[in-house]
Amino acid sequence: MRYILAISLLFMSFSCSNTTEKGRMINSQKLSHLISQKDKTLVYIWTTWCSGCRKTLAETLPRLQENIDTSEYQILLIAASKNKEEVDSLVSASGLQINSWFLDFTGSDKGVFQNLGIQLLLKKNFPNNDIFTRAIPVFFLADKNGKVLNKKLPHSYDDVMNVIRRNN
Repeated sequence: MRYILAISLLFMSFSCSNTTEKGRMINSQKLSHLISQKDKTLVYIWTTWCSGCRKTLAETLPRLQENIDTSEYQILLIAASKNKEEVDSLVSASGLQINSWFLDFTGSDKGVFQNLGIQLLLKKNFPNNDIFTRAIPVFFLADKNGKVLNKKLPHSYDDVMNVIRRNN
C-alpha cells in the first residue's frame, strides 16, 4: 500500500511540474501570437552554454528593456536549453522583467538537436527568411505581422538602438 501511495505522489509531482513547463514551451503558433502583440518584437534565441548569449543577456538586454518604448516594442526570450533551472537563474540574475520561453526540441542540450529545433521554429514562422545560420544566439527584429525587419541584430546595446531608431 505504501508503494502505491509513493508512486501516486511521485506521478502527481511529475505531472504538475510538467504542466507548468509545457505552458512555457514555445511553438510556431505561440511565437506568431506573441509577435502579434506589439508593433515590433526583438526575438532573442539563446542557450546556457553560449558565453556570448550570457553576455548579451546580462548586459545588452537589460539596458534595452529599460530604454525601449514598451508600448511599441517587446523583447522575447527563447531558451534553446533543457536546463530550466539554469535558464531561470540567468534570466533572473539579469534583472529582465519579461517572460522567458523554452524551445521544445528532441535530443541533447547541445549541437545538432538545438540547431534543428531552432531551424524548424523559424522556418515555420518566417519561411522566406534565412534568419538562422546555425550560429547561436539568434537575434532579430520582426513586426507584428511577422515581417522580419532585421535578420541579424548586433549584440551591443548602442548598435541595437541604432537599428531600432532606423526602423521607427
